Amino acid sequence: MSTATQSRGDLFVRAFATLAILGPILLVMIAGVLPEGLGRSQLILFGDGGIVAALAAALVLRAGFQQGFQIGSRKPELFRDRLSA
Repeated sequence: MSTATQSRGDLFVRAFATLAILGPILLVMIAGVLPEGLGRSQLILFGDGGIVAALAAALVLRAGFQQGFQIGSRKPELFRDRLSA
């Protein structure tokens, strides 16, 4: 069996999967104790949006980390010229 990561103990993959699975479950459990109405619907809607935003941000940061942040460090003199102008 092969995995997409280099090591099976990769903390990022475990944390990402935990948030993706348990986040919506806990959100529905919390919303289940609220009375029916607009507040309950908004909690579920914005809560799911927050979970998706957190997962997307985690993926973007992980991709940047994998690239070694090389985009900004390749030619720093270009950034210095723009700042001094």
